[in-house]
Amino acid sequence: MSMITSHLLKLYRLTFELTALVVYHIPRWFLSGVQILLYEDKKGNWTFGRHLRVQVLRHSVLTLAPYRGVIPRPLYPDHTAVQGPGGIWIPAVPEELVVGEISALARARNIKSISIPGYWIHKDSNLPFESPPCPGEKVLYQLHGGGYVGETAHPDGRPSRILKDFLENSSRPSLRRTFAVEYRLTRRRGPGEKPVAPFPTALIDVLAGYLYLIKLGFSEEAIIVVGDSAGGNLALALTRYLLSNKEEQPKLPKAPAALVLLSPFVDASPQFVDKPDPQSSPTINAERDWLQTIHIGPRRLNTEAFLGGRPEDVELAFRNPYVSPSSPTLLGLTPDSPTRTISFKGFPRTFVDNGSFDLLYDQILLLANAMVEDLGEDMVVYNETYGAPHDYSFLPWCDPDRTNTSKKILEWLGL
Repeated sequence: MSMITSHLLKLYRLTFELTALVVYHIPRWFLSGVQILLYEDKKGNWTFGRHLRVQVLRHSVLTLAPYRGVIPRPLYPDHTAVQGPGGIWIPAVPEELVVGEISALARARNIKSISIPGYWIHKDSNLPFESPPCPGEKVLYQLHGGGYVGETAHPDGRPSRILKDFLENSSRPSLRRTFAVEYRLTRRRGPGEKPVAPFPTALIDVLAGYLYLIKLGFSEEAIIVVGDSAGGNLALALTRYLLSNKEEQPKLPKAPAALVLLSPFVDASPQFVDKPDPQSSPTINAERDWLQTIHIGPRRLNTEAFLGGRPEDVELAFRNPYVSPSSPTLLGLTPDSPTRTISFKGFPRTFVDNGSFDLLYDQILLLANAMVEDLGEDMVVYNETYGAPHDYSFLPWCDPDRTNTSKKILEWLGL
């Protein structure tokens, strides 16, 4: 089939989708919003307008993916170049600091650390980029979301809204700037071909960013790691790596002072989807959240690519604590694995943020409960926002919830 014919077919299908949007989907969304408004919404900042925006975003994610080449897509910076002010090159991780099971898997998959971009955002324009920390200064180190396959660390990207909110809402001089790492994204190739940058590529890259901050002069006690969605997964993985391998490699730095996990994606396994529960969040929130399950369509293929691309690599999603720290298998919640085999002992204090309309609500709640069990209630704050969808912290139309959460986190951090 020629490219022209292929694009014409896509255009025909797109016309059909747009017609269905007007004739069928919008009236259906209107009725479902009325149902929530009349029978379910009793609290919080949920609005009818937010409901419609969530539905439009979800529909776009589900239906527009096949039309690449017909619909122009925004071009995001990636790891191959530094773009704009605030961008710097982060040195590769010294080979001796990649150890343990991560080293073994990286060697097996021919993954090597490389120099990657990082981006500073400053509250004070007079502060030079890469200047050493001031006395008492803290830094927010962001690991952006995007399912390991999308988004960017660039200040113009959507995830940077989270950092800009923190800087805008903070009144303390101890928070003057933020830093984000442009880790390599996983890409699918053709059938039978190995994916580009599978696990643990991103973990090695965020380790590089952490080492960069340490070398710049920030102590571990001054670094707060902020991760949204897949970035929350990375924040936990980075912390676990530092804690698990410090004894084998004393040159590794200590874990950061605190973790801020916003709608963290913490279970890549299909356990909730293979055996759907009518009361589970993937069922209840299937049409309340813009996020689609990672186990159908293009997202399933992206997840498989991140895991390694082979059928046997799916086992990582069930039993690897770096990939799925909230897996029911690891938490001892399945008949086949009744004993808990994962621990969060030694982790720093952590803020876990969840939205009641998040498709990932259940796995986030499991994570928070497990961390409280291991660390104690004084070390873990669980914040739940009614009516909030996945990763609402970077969605402008989710105010005032996103601003309220940002202020809660800053107060908890003392910033």
